[in-house]
Amino acid sequence: MYAAEALSLLLFVRGNGARSMDAIRAVRHACDTTSGGRPSLKIIDVFAQPELAEKYRVVATPTLLTLGGSSERRIVGNMTEQALRHHLGAGYGH
Repeated sequence: MYAAEALSLLLFVRGNGARSMDAIRAVRHACDTTSGGRPSLKIIDVFAQPELAEKYRVVATPTLLTLGGSSERRIVGNMTEQALRHHLGAGYGH
């Protein structure tokens, strides 16, 4: 598990539709409520920056990519509180 301060998050969305906005709100909330320091978050619109989607092999949105430690982890699709809690580690919500 990563220390929260070491996390770098990339959230890939498509435009500013409802699904993208829901994902952004959910991930921002998760970042705000993660103990041990707030992870850095960069939101990437795949329409505006398709080269980043290609670089990180993102084929569906929303996708949350976590960089840090020795590996990448990702969530694709619905950004549920439970999935984000698991993804960001046990410190979420404290």
